[in-house]
Amino acid sequence: MRLSPRRTTAYTLRLPESAGADQVTELLQRYDPYARWRRGTVKLAGTNLRLRGGDLVVPPTEDVLARALRHHLGGSWLVPPPAPGAQQEPLQDLVRVFVPRKLLPAQLATLLQPLLPGVTIQEDPKLGLFWFNDEESQLTISASDVQDRTALPLAVSALRDAESLYEVGIDDVHGPTPLSAEEAWLIVELLEREFGGIPVDRFGFHLADPSDLLPR
Repeated sequence: MRLSPRRTTAYTLRLPESAGADQVTELLQRYDPYARWRRGTVKLAGTNLRLRGGDLVVPPTEDVLARALRHHLGGSWLVPPPAPGAQQEPLQDLVRVFVPRKLLPAQLATLLQPLLPGVTIQEDPKLGLFWFNDEESQLTISASDVQDRTALPLAVSALRDAESLYEVGIDDVHGPTPLSAEEAWLIVELLEREFGGIPVDRFGFHLADPSDLLPR
């Protein structure tokens, strides 16, 4: 069997003029709180990125990270990554909110009801999973007990030792729109305020506001 040659060309993103070094650093620290630039290089979750003039250079093994940086920073590709495969980020939720406590289906439904008046609950106790439907909403919402804490995004590593940890997924299966992003963000704010939840996007970046959900 002949193997495909390993890609060796780094992905290169030409940043918009508005994206200065401080903005890039702030974004990277929402992915890895320990990210720091040194002589034009930053180690991000074990991966070295380079800032060369106005270009951000990403190793060829990090295609998902490259697409995430383009999503958040904007800009144009000089050397683009491949399109996402079927098993990559399109399968993950628009928003994932990690909640450091046990969640009960009725408890979460009560919290959501002011935003989703027609909310109904479905549950699979064997999987520790429950989800919510509302015919008037484009969003799908699910919640499950986090079993494997070693796979947590770095942005929520502070919750690794919580006694109970649940993941609430919020998604728009048709792709985010300004309206569904705003609705998702209202739910995020509820989970932050009521349960101390930490929201991250499908790439693992801590979310600051609803505009983070839409590509730049």
